[in-house]
Amino acid sequence: MSKNIGDYSFRNCDFLATERLQPTLNATANSSCEISDNWEIVLPVTRSRLAKFYSHDLFSFLVDAFGICLRVRFSENIADELQDPKRKILLLPNEDNTNISISSNQSGAFYIVAERDSIIIVGKTERGCAQGVYHLEDEMRLCGTASVPTENTEHAPLFSPRMTHSGFELDTFSDEFLSAAAHAGMDSIMVFTGHPDMNTHGFEDPDALWGGTGRGYCDFNHLVWRAEGYGLDVYLYSHVKCDVYPDDEGAEAYYEAAFGTFFKKCPAIKGIIFVGECFEFPSKDPNTCGIRCQLRPAGDKRPSPGFYPSSDYPKMIERVKKTIRAYNPTADIVFWTYNWGWAPKDARLSLIRSLPRDISLLVTFEMWEYLKDSRGETYRIADYSISFPGPSQVFVDEAEAAKECGIRLYAMSNTGGRTWDMGSAPYLPVPQQWKKRYDQLRLSREKYGLCGLMENHHYGWMPSFIDLFAKNAFSTNSTADGELLEKIAKRDWGDSYESALDAWQEFSNGMAQVVAADVDQYGPYRCGPAYPLLFTQTQKELTFPSVPWANHPGFGIWRPIYAGKVFPNADDTLMRLRHVSDVYFCFERGVEILKSAADEKSGSQAEQIGVADYIRCCYKTAMHVMQWHIAKHLLLTPESDKPQDTVNKLLSALSLPSCDKRTLANYMHAVADRETDNVIYALNLQGQDSRLGFEASMEYVFNSEIAEWKNSTTAWSLELLDEEIDKQ
Repeated sequence: MSKNIGDYSFRNCDFLATERLQPTLNATANSSCEISDNWEIVLPVTRSRLAKFYSHDLFSFLVDAFGICLRVRFSENIADELQDPKRKILLLPNEDNTNISISSNQSGAFYIVAERDSIIIVGKTERGCAQGVYHLEDEMRLCGTASVPTENTEHAPLFSPRMTHSGFELDTFSDEFLSAAAHAGMDSIMVFTGHPDMNTHGFEDPDALWGGTGRGYCDFNHLVWRAEGYGLDVYLYSHVKCDVYPDDEGAEAYYEAAFGTFFKKCPAIKGIIFVGECFEFPSKDPNTCGIRCQLRPAGDKRPSPGFYPSSDYPKMIERVKKTIRAYNPTADIVFWTYNWGWAPKDARLSLIRSLPRDISLLVTFEMWEYLKDSRGETYRIADYSISFPGPSQVFVDEAEAAKECGIRLYAMSNTGGRTWDMGSAPYLPVPQQWKKRYDQLRLSREKYGLCGLMENHHYGWMPSFIDLFAKNAFSTNSTADGELLEKIAKRDWGDSYESALDAWQEFSNGMAQVVAADVDQYGPYRCGPAYPLLFTQTQKELTFPSVPWANHPGFGIWRPIYAGKVFPNADDTLMRLRHVSDVYFCFERGVEILKSAADEKSGSQAEQIGVADYIRCCYKTAMHVMQWHIAKHLLLTPESDKPQDTVNKLLSALSLPSCDKRTLANYMHAVADRETDNVIYALNLQGQDSRLGFEASMEYVFNSEIAEWKNSTTAWSLELLDEEIDKQ
């Protein structure tokens, strides 16, 4: 990762760049098939861009990693090559070329025969062959030598599609990013769009479905062509307005002008994703207000159609399906139930049972679940979180209904390494916690036929050491999770690998304590050290420095006014403070373990420490925000609204002797001082790794300019606090 060269410098990095590799503690296990410079890479004569990419990718990897320069040869007679495979890496992108049969129907499946002096990779398709190449590279990275274990095995993805948004920049996919996604085992990318040839990244669009979102030109045919060169499909994520009822007069022409235009222009788009909040229509279900949320009448308390399992959604699905499949008969129509997990079970399942059978149902894996902590206090998983591995009861109910109906089932799984538990870190280094989710996803595949994953939402994905762990977990005939995690630790941390495993376990223990509440996920968890300590300021008085082209500029997707209710709901406030304190101290312990174990010469170790340390700072901010918030309410809430027993519990949590105004003010000054120091510390980390503080839909929510805003806002709040005390 580039150091100290400013914001966005991560975009100037080759995510898969391989420096000269040295043997790791895993090396002895891979000594049986050694590649040397008298080998060659052989594949059939082809005009395929993907075949040329993966063959040259392997060539470049061996050159960069080991200084081994192999000849790449395209052969017109593969049968002869198979008769004499010695000192060859044969890449055969079609099982018909050999007598090897691949049982899986997945296009990403491959069969590998690695013997002492030859390697044969047979793909179900070219994409499978590509994954076989990446498998070889993964094995060599793990051991640090140009060798792989002997094997005679089929490998296939357990899930397809594996979809990702861009973490590089919203709706923007560099070649390096596409390559990294393919190497990580993902097979599809997603692009937000509300207009033909437009994505939602760009300049403000007054006609956008969601106000404030931008619109920028996107040549979808070119994007599909580029993605195909890396073995990736393209899905649209619909922000298209749907303001005509599906069987009203003119509906056919209306939806032809919208969805038909997309797929007529670009029939190779793999599919389209519809979610309630972005796929509203004038529903006639009396349980809804009958109009999308942007136009909802102020006096109507009923939910808008996208936030309820409206009984006439099947009509809408049939309308758009018919329109789209006129141009692409195999287009994947994905219907996501995200917005109405709160609704009665009967209404949700009734909708699913009424859906067309030839679409895909997407269900969020962990949301809407109520949990109890070690003290028996209840809290809810509000939005995307790895704190609860899943599945939620909502997922189970809807998955069972999908299985009963024979509808293809996908999960919004948040397995791309990051969640809304921390919005501005590139990944969450909690592999033991991720493993729990992998276990449950594999079990859901067996129980309900779960077959596809949406791995992240608008925050996207960035490469990390978690990627290989996930790809392995989502493949047949893979290494046991624990064994692979130890190999990754040995690869990255050498003799200190046990310390790395201990640190990751601390991080995982901490993440399991996160309370995924709205007030924090749309608060300090979203923007980390940028979150302000406010006194009496209103949102209108605040101007958050952000770039105008962000999809969610300013406070677009987070709330700067911390909304936790101290009175009368003190128990909930104290529960969240207790949990976030536990999370913080787990990350503090884990970071100290990594720092003690680190080799100062290792850039990889420094990067991992920096990410974990930044996350520690984020949770420290959240802890300070809650402490400040409690003290502020003790200070400003009228005495008549503060029951003494509640006051005593709050004072105890802050280790304060009394509710004296000056005592509270001094405490708030101390919290503000600690937080200002925390911001300065986090900014130093951000200066070393430009991924920190960045989230694709918001752009930067923490950098030097924002740190200055945060600290000046804190100073302003202290001035207001002192003025309040002086009045008394």
